[in-house]
Amino acid sequence: MLRVLVVEDDHDTRATECALLRVWGHEANDASDGPAALSSAASGRPDVVLLDIGMPDMDGYEVAR
Repeated sequence: MLRVLVVEDDHDTRATECALLRVWGHEANDASDGPAALSSAASGRPDVVLLDIGMPDMDGYEVAR
């Protein structure tokens, strides 16, 4: 089992990705923007981050840096 953080600004896409990950037996947490992603990654220590590049305000490249 992996701890996966899904960072996606589109609600439906985020919910679908999380649902699939859970069906596949993984723990899935989500964030809808860059600041929430950084906070969740710091506290949750995910094994994998699925990161949307094209988010408003703070894009995925900035989050990854």
